[in-house]
Amino acid sequence: MERIDASQLQCSPPPRARRAVSSTFGATLVATGTVLAAALPAPAAAQPAFPDRPLRLIVHVPPGGALDFTARVVGSKFTETLGQPVLVENRAGAGGIAASELVSKALPDGHTLLLSTSTSHGVAPVLYRKLPYDAFRDFTHVSLVAVLPALMAINADLPAKTVKEFIALAKAKPGGFLFASAGNGSGPQLMGEQFKLATGVPMTHVPYKGAAAAVTDIASGQVQVMFDSLPSLISQVKAGRLRVIAALSEKRAALFPDVQTMAEAGYPSVEGAIWTGLSGPAGLPASVVDRLAKESARMVAMPDVQERFAGVGGTATFLGPAAYVDFIRRENRKWAEVIKASGAVPD
Repeated sequence: MERIDASQLQCSPPPRARRAVSSTFGATLVATGTVLAAALPAPAAAQPAFPDRPLRLIVHVPPGGALDFTARVVGSKFTETLGQPVLVENRAGAGGIAASELVSKALPDGHTLLLSTSTSHGVAPVLYRKLPYDAFRDFTHVSLVAVLPALMAINADLPAKTVKEFIALAKAKPGGFLFASAGNGSGPQLMGEQFKLATGVPMTHVPYKGAAAAVTDIASGQVQVMFDSLPSLISQVKAGRLRVIAALSEKRAALFPDVQTMAEAGYPSVEGAIWTGLSGPAGLPASVVDRLAKESARMVAMPDVQERFAGVGGTATFLGPAAYVDFIRRENRKWAEVIKASGAVPD
């Protein structure tokens, strides 16, 4: 057998052999790298900048009134700060159900938002036996935006100047008075039910399709009283066709310092406000929620926004996502008690 010199094992291969080995090794590395790259998960696609197109802000009332007023303020300010047009869409429907359902089924990218309100999320979830959505599970609640304390306004031809005088008139009238609201299931409807419970006054609810139509009929004497915030009432109050006789707030309304609160009139359980917030469909990305909440906080701190709400007796008020959810749940509990006690139904 031929002996192999051990020194041969330590010798470098000839140049051609070295090139062949190098080429083979390099090809092996490239192939291995390709396999590993294919096995690794693809990098997450970067989320597009938000917003990247116009936004829709859905509000559940016709033009006019407190809720539409707030939607216009939010829409104009968000157009400035988000860098995209914010288009306000009025989708009227019983208790805000139509508008809320639309948003609950929208693509959760932040471009379709709801002006959630004391009617759509404060009252509707506890007034209606069945809704086509869950008021919490099917929404991402972003922030509270504004609170407008409610007022009690009556037709100016009535001789009453105070709550007690109004009660006396209503009890003396066969069948009592009619009270208007912006629609079945609205916050103003439940405020009227509160008043009936506390005072024993016979009143019948007359729902309208929006606050503007309701206020027109109070001014003409078709109905006698309404519980709502000043943006809904202000034009007819200024015209002298409506008279404000009480504030449903803890303190007297700054614009009506001579008008007593319900507590001062002897009925502290009659209280309420029209509040509005910002919500989107469930599943909004955290980055979008954070952006919208930050812009909401910036907006309510703007002096001109504060002035606009103060001019109609309200306050621009911010609560972040978690605090806003807690706020809505407290409102649900409050109105559920009124509904149970009064037997109110969405007619």
